[in-house]
Amino acid sequence: MKKILLSIVFVFVFAYIGQAQSRYIYTQYFVNPVLINPGATGYNGGQNLLLNYRNTWASFPGSPKTFSFSYDGMVADKVGLGAFVMSDTYGSLQTTKGQLSYSYNLKGKDYDFGLGFTTEYSKYSLTGGGFGSDGNDPKIIERRDGDKFFEVAVGAHGILQDKFMISAVFPGLVRSKINADENEAKEEKQFNYIFGLGYIYKIPEYEMGIYPSVYVKKLRYINTLIDANLLLTFYDGMLSGGATYGFGDDKRLGFIIGAKLNKLSFNYSYDFSFKGFQGYNNGSHEFTIGYYFKR
Repeated sequence: MKKILLSIVFVFVFAYIGQAQSRYIYTQYFVNPVLINPGATGYNGGQNLLLNYRNTWASFPGSPKTFSFSYDGMVADKVGLGAFVMSDTYGSLQTTKGQLSYSYNLKGKDYDFGLGFTTEYSKYSLTGGGFGSDGNDPKIIERRDGDKFFEVAVGAHGILQDKFMISAVFPGLVRSKINADENEAKEEKQFNYIFGLGYIYKIPEYEMGIYPSVYVKKLRYINTLIDANLLLTFYDGMLSGGATYGFGDDKRLGFIIGAKLNKLSFNYSYDFSFKGFQGYNNGSHEFTIGYYFKR
C-alpha cells in the first residue's frame, strides 16, 4: 500500500516539476526580463535588486508559493553579472534553485543586445510528515533527500532600430542529474526555448509608451504556450499597466499595474485560468519590488 501511495504522489510531483521551472512560473517577465533571460543581465547599465513573490492558485490548500531574490548589474565595461535564488513549495514538494548569470553587451548604431548564459543548481525534494511515522523507509529517505540537477541556459535580449524588442532563451541546454543512480533510466533530452518579439512605440508629447509583445514557450514537460502582452507606461514610466492573454496549453487572462518612485519600483499582477480548476481557487497573485542604482 505504501508503494502505491508513493507512486500516486510522484505522478503529481513530477507533473509539477516542469511547472516549477522559474521561467514558467513568472508572469512579469515582460516587465523584468532578467527573471527568465540571462541576456538581460545588467542590460540597463545599472545595478538591480528584485524581490518577487508569487501565490499560484490562491486559497487552494497546498497551492504553489514562490519566493525569489535576484541581483544583476554591469560590473565592467560591457560585462554583466547576476545571482538568483528561488524557493518554491507545492504541497510536500520543495524546489530550491540557485543560479549565476553572465552577460556581454553588444551595442551599435542600430542595435543594443545582451548575450548571456547561466549556471544553475536545482533541488527537488519532499518535506513534511505526509507519509506518517515510517521515516526509516529507504524509499522515503531517498525522496526526502531529493533529486539534484545542474543546468546551463543561454539567452539574448535587446532592441533593434529603437523599435523592436527581441528575446530568445534556451533553458536546460545542458542538464545533468548530480545524484543519478547507475540503474536509473536516463531522462529524455528535450529542446526547450522561449522566443519573444515586441514593438516599442513612444508618444513623447504625452510622456506615454505602448509596448505590445508576443512570447512563445516550450519547456520541459509542458506543451507550447503563447502569451500576448500589452504594457502601457505613463509619465516617463512612473506609472504602468497592462494585460496578458495566454493560450495554447495554458489559457489564462492576467492584468498588471506598476509604479516607480526614484530608485524603487513596484509591480502587482493577477491572472486567472479558463480551465475548470479555476473554480477551486481565487486565481494567482504576483508581487515584485525592485531597487535600481547606478554603477
